[in-house]
Amino acid sequence: MNSSKPLVFVVGDFGAGDLAFAEIKRKMRTLVEDIEMDYVTVSAYSTISTGFCIYQLAMGGESGERGGVYIFSNTAPRADNPNPRNKNEGEQLAYARLKTGLEIVAVMSKYTFSFIKPMIEELRVLKVDNMGSQFRSRDKYPEPLSRIINKDYSVLGESLDISIIPEPPKDRIAYVDGYGNMKLSTRSSDMALGYGSQVNMKIGETVLQGKYVEGMFGVKEGEISVAPGSSGSKDNRFIEISVRLGNAWKTFGCPRIEEKVEITKQ
Repeated sequence: MNSSKPLVFVVGDFGAGDLAFAEIKRKMRTLVEDIEMDYVTVSAYSTISTGFCIYQLAMGGESGERGGVYIFSNTAPRADNPNPRNKNEGEQLAYARLKTGLEIVAVMSKYTFSFIKPMIEELRVLKVDNMGSQFRSRDKYPEPLSRIINKDYSVLGESLDISIIPEPPKDRIAYVDGYGNMKLSTRSSDMALGYGSQVNMKIGETVLQGKYVEGMFGVKEGEISVAPGSSGSKDNRFIEISVRLGNAWKTFGCPRIEEKVEITKQ
């Protein structure tokens, strides 16, 4: 494998296997000679899920890894203004360089940058037209992304104050994996419970019982566990709700991503 080939993770709410991912890849291949791309699908319009996945990918390595690793994201619900939008105008595209050197190009919508906020060293506007296309990820954004990959930083605009990024919300469903484990935006440090505690979990109108344990397999088959999961830093994992050999998401009636989760001691 070519060690100089840049790797771009595309985090988008287009839908699993959606044509959009293929169109973005094809456009990027016209701009960057040799590029590797991978894709992460998040729930439609969910900036919590987007920010959570960006954080997790950012934790995985530094910019020097295999010729450079980049994250590109465009979850743009255009929720900043409920009125009709002129020429599909949406939230602005921004650039973030983390303390590790990892570079991120993403639409600055609500919680997209929230989970990586403490890791950001530089935050800038990207000089690009944010209107004129329904599909900016293909038509507008590959060009400035390719320039960043090629180390052409003339596309960077004004600096932004990192404080404008909102803190990530707690106690929300951030992501559901292929096993139906629900990854929360709550960290283990937020849990005021001892391991072994019996708990009530309320999601929407559904209330079920489980146990707060050190690991998801700390309950019997078919039981519900609340435990530090596989995401987050080693010393402060994000909490997951799981059913051993089952599907927690379906058990709770398939709640929407970003739904509030209440966990209390019985």
